[in-house]
Amino acid sequence: MLLDVICFSFIVAFLRGGRVKAIPSFRLLYLLIISIALQVVSAFLPSYGGIFVSISYVLILVFLASNRKYEDIRILMIGWFLNALAIWTNHGKMPIDLEQAKKTPYDLTPIINGTNFKHSVLTESTNLPFLTDIIYMPFVIPRVISIGDIFIMLGTFFLVQRFMNKPISLIQLREGKSYAAKN
Repeated sequence: MLLDVICFSFIVAFLRGGRVKAIPSFRLLYLLIISIALQVVSAFLPSYGGIFVSISYVLILVFLASNRKYEDIRILMIGWFLNALAIWTNHGKMPIDLEQAKKTPYDLTPIINGTNFKHSVLTESTNLPFLTDIIYMPFVIPRVISIGDIFIMLGTFFLVQRFMNKPISLIQLREGKSYAAKN
């Protein structure tokens, strides 16, 4: 989902003069790797997908919480929290608006049949529908996203800027200070 955002983030960082000088040392990085593996496994075992995705989200929370000193990680945490609420209150799957999803080039049959490992159909009985995948994003990779995904994309963009040694601080921008001048 984030491949285009990550590529765009690296391009912006390069244009800003960023270079990889030192990789930020994240605590408990292995939890993030296990989380990604669980989500991949859930694609192959869709009947247990909700369980694997839920466990994955808990591992991501522990990873994010242990690295919350970074501002961009805190932005990611907001997105994680919003998506986790939508997923956990809807039986381990993210509901998606079928009308918006029909605008994408993807086969929706697994979602409609209930065999998709990660998504379910948004219905009137969906809990917290405003947090689900309801926003159509047509460019680069067409998809339907949630409010939480927007925070995750923003946090990812800022995290890549940090990775490329060109961090952007929203706190510093709000206060009118040049964060780059300090570094």
